[in-house]
Amino acid sequence: MKMTGSVCLSVVVLVIGCFDQGLFSKVGKRAVEENCCPSPNGMSIDLTQGTVSGSVAGVSTPIFYPQTSTESKCSYMAELTANFQSLTRCLYDWHHGGCVNFPMCGRRMLRIDMFLGDVRNGFMFNVGDSPSNNGWGGDSGHTQNDAEIFGRYPTMYSYKSDLCKSENTAWANTLLAPDVKRVTIFVANNFFRITNDQGFDVEDCHKCLFALNGQDPNDPANTLYMAFNKVIQKFSSRRGVGVCNVRIRWECPDCERSSILTTSLDVKSADWK
Repeated sequence: MKMTGSVCLSVVVLVIGCFDQGLFSKVGKRAVEENCCPSPNGMSIDLTQGTVSGSVAGVSTPIFYPQTSTESKCSYMAELTANFQSLTRCLYDWHHGGCVNFPMCGRRMLRIDMFLGDVRNGFMFNVGDSPSNNGWGGDSGHTQNDAEIFGRYPTMYSYKSDLCKSENTAWANTLLAPDVKRVTIFVANNFFRITNDQGFDVEDCHKCLFALNGQDPNDPANTLYMAFNKVIQKFSSRRGVGVCNVRIRWECPDCERSSILTTSLDVKSADWK
């Protein structure tokens, strides 16, 4: 795993500045390796078969649903959740109010790698704050914390929460076949970064993005919801095809030593850079 000098410096500062909070048993490489990344930390979801291998601490086992109305081989739908650790007071102050915009120890930044097939259409994925997220910034009024990212072929979209009147951005053709084969999303408190294998790279840090640090009194687990080949909301008719395989892990400074699963898809995941 590759990190820039600024990220490495930030990690060193966090080690020193948060030492008294017990984040590290001692300063040094061994302490970081032993205590930083959660374990287990590698999950691979096969949406051609509706199966999963491996597991990730704090991430649920996917629930699969078959689609009988399509002949696409990448058509299984899946839903799952991830629970984030809140920031300590020290880390919250370091991040100037909570935006986690670089890899950290623990369950604080989730990485989602999606590998795409040749046949694509509809709602290909949805990552959001609300169990009722259903695209276009809606969640049936379930919660004000309803920020989301979703892909509706061939475009990706982000919507801030109701607290910012669902401000949104669209990135046209960032899922376009056949050139785009991989999309990677990093999610953390008040932050996201999205890349694809054709050079697309965008990030945002905002108070109305993902509320994963205790902002929602009805969600003490800091839950992030994920759905593939469908939107998050259960039983919604907003479905799609084209996501063939998904790999999930927590992104943190020593993830190069994590048990990251490989698949038959010969595409390398993008390093944090």
